[in-house]
Amino acid sequence: MTSIFLDSNIWLRLFLRDEENQYQSCHKLLTQINEGYFQPSTSTIVFLEVNYVLRSFYKLTHEKTLLYLSNIKETRNITVYEETDLNRALAYYKDFKLKFTDCLIASQLKKGITLLTFDNEFRKLKDINSQTPSEFLRSFMKNSGTGVE
Repeated sequence: MTSIFLDSNIWLRLFLRDEENQYQSCHKLLTQINEGYFQPSTSTIVFLEVNYVLRSFYKLTHEKTLLYLSNIKETRNITVYEETDLNRALAYYKDFKLKFTDCLIASQLKKGITLLTFDNEFRKLKDINSQTPSEFLRSFMKNSGTGVE
C-alpha cells in the first residue's frame, strides 16, 4: 500500500473549504484514504499547526477546533508520528532556510513516504518526495491502472 504523509495545509483546506480547487483535490484524496487505497500518516507537529491556524487566524472556538483535530486522529488507518530528528531538521533549516516547523516535519518522514502538501518550499528538499494531492492522484492513477479518481 502506498504511504502518504498529510501536511497541515491539506487538513486546513478540507476543514475550511476556503480554496475550492484545493478542497476538491483534498476531498478526493480523503475519499481514497477512507476506501483503503493509501496508508496515511501525519504528525503531532501538524496537529499543533492546524490548532494554531484555526484558533489564531480563523478564530474558531475551542470546541470546533477539537472536533477537527479529532477528525484527523480518526482518519482510517492513520499513523501519527511523534518523534523528530533534530539534527536532520537543523541541517534542513541551515541549508534550505525553510520554516523550522517544516524542517521538523521533513525530519519525520520515513523513506518511501510521499509528502502531500500545497507548500512548494518542500520541493527544495531533494530527499523528500512532495506533491500536491492532485499531482499525487494523477500519478497514482497513471502508474496503478486502478482507475481510482
